[in-house]
Amino acid sequence: MKSLILAAVISSISASVVPIRFNFGENQHPTIRSIANCPGHENDALTILGGSSPEDICMPGNMVMDVNTLLREDLPTDLTLDLDLKKLEPFPMKVPCLNGIGSCPYDLCPMIEDQSEVLCPHFPEGQPCSCPLKAGTWDMKGVEVPVPDMGPILGAVMEGKYEATATLYGASTPDTIVGCFKLTFSLAVC
Repeated sequence: MKSLILAAVISSISASVVPIRFNFGENQHPTIRSIANCPGHENDALTILGGSSPEDICMPGNMVMDVNTLLREDLPTDLTLDLDLKKLEPFPMKVPCLNGIGSCPYDLCPMIEDQSEVLCPHFPEGQPCSCPLKAGTWDMKGVEVPVPDMGPILGAVMEGKYEATATLYGASTPDTIVGCFKLTFSLAVC
């Protein structure tokens, strides 16, 4: 699940609905259906410039993403993503925060360092594999994010459509939002 959150962060914010493209192979078609800036956050520090996607995120699998992102300023060294996650079927419900997974705040800098072999080769030249993420255009192509096997029971429970709102800020300055986006996606056991 943290890989999915990391994928959402990588694909981040768009002023309009932007599909993000993933490639799971010939018969697997994952999707983040839409990503959009939260209303009033169209000019935040973090903005996506482009991307596209298919239909369902397969568990397990690998998402291969191309994302072009603009960072208008260096992001905080204590970058946090506060996720509000709702499962839409079979009935709408907020996904609770359990053991650091679900509708929780996530400390993104350690997540970036933990996924360094996946992410850092795609960072812009001169960007260390750590926070702060430096201002500039981040044109990341072919980023492959693993989606773990959730097992037969948890995987079946997690299948379905989701809606999420992610708010990014520095933990030391939580009132200063550096980005906010909404996204919808589906998870499927493949």
